[in-house]
This record gives sequence, C-alpha cells and structure tokens, in this order.
Amino acid sequence: MLIAREKYQTNIVEYILYMFHIEDLIRLNHFNMEELEKTVISKYHLPENQLNEVREWYADLVRKMEKESVQESGHISSVKELIFKLNDLHLQLINSLEEERYLEHYKWASGYIKELKAKMNNPELTEVEVCLDGLYAFMLLKMRGDEVTDETTQAMSIFSQMLRYVSKRYNEMFRPNV
Repeated sequence: MLIAREKYQTNIVEYILYMFHIEDLIRLNHFNMEELEKTVISKYHLPENQLNEVREWYADLVRKMEKESVQESGHISSVKELIFKLNDLHLQLINSLEEERYLEHYKWASGYIKELKAKMNNPELTEVEVCLDGLYAFMLLKMRGDEVTDETTQAMSIFSQMLRYVSKRYNEMFRPNV
C-alpha cells in the first residue's frame, strides 16, 4: 500500500505494473487474508498502525477483485480506468504535431506492439495494454530466471521508453505539482 501510494504519485506506469503484481499475489494466495498475512504482509517491517493500514488495503483489494470477478485474470476497474486514460493520452500524443519525440518512440515501438498483439490473440487490447502486459510478462520471466531473447529484451526496452514518456506527460497534465 505504501509503495503503491508512492508509485501512484510519481510514475503511473510503475503503479499499474505494481498493481498487476499485487493482483497476482492475491490470486496466488487464494484470496485468503490469512495466507496473505503469512506470505506478504508479515514481510513488512512497519509499526502496527501502518500494518493495519496494509492489511485493510489488501482486504479491500480482495473484496474488489471478487466483486468485479477478476479472480482468474484481469484487473480491477480502477486499474483498467488508468490504462484507458493512458491509452487516450497515447493517442493524443501520436496525433499531436508538437510531440515529435513521442512519435519517434512510437515509431520504434509500433512494429513490436503489432507483433505482440498478434501473439496475444486479443484484438480488443489497446496499444498501451499490449505494452504493459508485455512489460509485466517480461518482469515475471526475469524474476523466475527464465531465458529471454535479445529481441524480446530490445522490444521491452522500447516499450519502457515509450511508456516512460507517457507517464511523464501524464504527470505534467494531471499532476502538475509532482
């Protein structure tokens, strides 16, 4: 919760990727608060009042995931809304004559986006969703120590650069004091 709050304020893309991970942690712990307490919450070294906040945050996420029927896959509505907001910003940036730098990022990324989207076999995914899903899968592969091709590493680096720019512009537009 504390990490999520900080990421939400400073880098919306990192926040979304973090929330993907938290949703998966909740799934791995079978939506069971006792399991989450043992495997996740107990690892926090915080004062009891902050631990209670963390517990409540996880319990709230469990309730939302169950209510929104994303127990097997998918994301809670607040995360989906942010993804769609970022995709709208992405579309604004690629249609703006003043965003030459972003257009350069997008030019490098677009081929990889199309290729990954075809592999994902979900035509309804937005380009930003494809990048986020690709980066999250890449992070999981790296965490497990799986081998990753040079081409995949390059594609993820390009996605990361593109989304870093979107995140920066998001902060400028929606959080001018950050």
